[in-house]
Amino acid sequence: MGLLPAEVPDIPEARSEIVPARLARKLAPLFGVPWERSPFGPQTWVSDYNKITLSEIARGAPLRTRGRAKAPVADPGTWAIVDRIAVTGPGGSLPNEIPNATLNRFGPDTKAAVVLTATNRLLVPVVDAVESAMGLLVAADGSELPVRSRLAAWAALVLEAFRTQPALVAAAIRARTIQRELLVDWYLPLAGASAELPLTRCEVGGPHADGGAGTSSRPRDLQLADHTVRLLGSDVPGEVVDRFLRELMAIGTQRSSSHLWLSERRPGQLAVEALVPPTEQVDRYVEQVAHLLDQDSSPTGVLPRIPKASELAGLPVLARRAVLIGLLTVLRQVRFDAEGREQTRVAIVPMLAEVATLATECLGPGDPLTVLARCRAADMTVHTLRHDRRNDLAEAVEELLAQVERCIELAEEGVVDRGAAAEAVSSANVEINIVRRTNAADPAARLPSPAKLDDWLRRTWDAYRRILQISPDWPADPDSRLAVGHHLHNYASYLASHPDDESDLLAAVELFAGTVIPARELYWKRTQSFLPLRQSLQVATRATTTLSRLAAEAGRRAQAAHWAECGHGWICQALDDRETAELLARPTEPAAHFCLLAVPALLAAVEAGVAGPDEVERSGRLLAVAEDWVRRVTDGSEASYSHYELLADLRRRLDTLR
Repeated sequence: MGLLPAEVPDIPEARSEIVPARLARKLAPLFGVPWERSPFGPQTWVSDYNKITLSEIARGAPLRTRGRAKAPVADPGTWAIVDRIAVTGPGGSLPNEIPNATLNRFGPDTKAAVVLTATNRLLVPVVDAVESAMGLLVAADGSELPVRSRLAAWAALVLEAFRTQPALVAAAIRARTIQRELLVDWYLPLAGASAELPLTRCEVGGPHADGGAGTSSRPRDLQLADHTVRLLGSDVPGEVVDRFLRELMAIGTQRSSSHLWLSERRPGQLAVEALVPPTEQVDRYVEQVAHLLDQDSSPTGVLPRIPKASELAGLPVLARRAVLIGLLTVLRQVRFDAEGREQTRVAIVPMLAEVATLATECLGPGDPLTVLARCRAADMTVHTLRHDRRNDLAEAVEELLAQVERCIELAEEGVVDRGAAAEAVSSANVEINIVRRTNAADPAARLPSPAKLDDWLRRTWDAYRRILQISPDWPADPDSRLAVGHHLHNYASYLASHPDDESDLLAAVELFAGTVIPARELYWKRTQSFLPLRQSLQVATRATTTLSRLAAEAGRRAQAAHWAECGHGWICQALDDRETAELLARPTEPAAHFCLLAVPALLAAVEAGVAGPDEVERSGRLLAVAEDWVRRVTDGSEASYSHYELLADLRRRLDTLR
């Protein structure tokens, strides 16, 4: 179940609303939206906008192709579903087919106008929910949130509506594009001498022209985006929407890091599953268009006000979900900004607890968003606190473990959709794996032992692959393999974090080298976004550096040099990029994380004799960046840093090589 689903309407009493409702009922199953009272039962299709015909929309089901003209037919005067096609017998028709005369009222492009009209009707509750949520998102002091935060919340809500029903919204975006191109009218004033000349209906400037504004039968707006964007107060709302819709249309193509696939949720019910990392998608968009709303840079670290459950009690379920999605987006956006993260490190923790409580109180424990919200809040809490061993992690880790297990359970029951569950599990597993290697090693931390956490992680990574429906024999198609490969980075990172298990380390290198890094290199070339590739390059060196050390300890010097050289090549590729240089200009958490992976790779290369002394000096500069941030995050108490032993060991090795 998606979080912001379309709703198939009842037939209204108002005459003007009857046709849009009838169109909505026909369109929904064709684009993967289930309807309990559909004459076709649970049957849904995932149609291609470019291939579907008006006749199929009028029928509400696909027609047989010429190649299947001899397929079985139904009995006279009846209809049936045969091989996922609705067939009729002689003299028969499908229930409530819409006549051509009704469809032909729509234009300029009849199919585009019909699809846009029907989608707008299906998404009315979602549009209302987005508008309600945006009105409730304010700063903690009651003032307006910064532009970037409001833009991020709006984009995340539209993205969630897309992710819930990708085929439907994608078709509507195509229809909107066509309608807007055709509804751009010429303005040609008549010369004075011809002012009284009567123009016909089909002439430029003739009667019934709408000036491109659109009418009920000539729609031009996708209300999900075009109506809700007004809440941002932009002077150029069309451009704000156009850019985001282009981003959405890239999802599912090779220009996106998202992974979309077809899945049969129930017998006959085909749907699009969507793994769309929201933070990356939204933050990239915000960076592109924030200047269109505000010429000045927005302040960082402004946290939202968390409303009381009583304030949301009167809202529909979708509106309550939308408020929580907006709140989590603003909090994630603050955490995604390096400076905002440091400014709010203390204040954000109680806020995350308030969001988790709000989700339970206003939606109930069984709602899919309650589980996802509590999982995300616990994830961010662990990430915020784990750097300093003086912080008590026990309660947050216990909550995260419980919510991940609940998320997996509900995903396998069909309550939480696969894409959202996979994103939550993957993100949470990163945090638990870091805790396993650091904080959990301290008996005084009151955490499950590293061995227990490792067993838990192996089970949940197995569940992750089940949720993504990845079979043991991977798809042979290279593009399909690379599409899902982008999202196996965190699993490969987990394998790379086992210093005493050579089989896991070798599996990690194979997965990074053969799938993850090629997938992210392809993404970098197509989008010029280096961040995902840099993250894989830096983490992959953890496996090669460890393999080099194990080989050296076993006296296999040639093998040690091979692995050190491999890791050195990967980390140099990361270091040579412009974005990495910008990252290292300030002592931030992402910069420190990079340095603590880069320095071991560089030192291993020097120790194995595959790199020169220049790398020792570069290692010193990188380690200084990490040490500066550690002092900042621990208020000068470096020994309480969760990776202090690693930091001290790197300093010792560096001093020895100098």
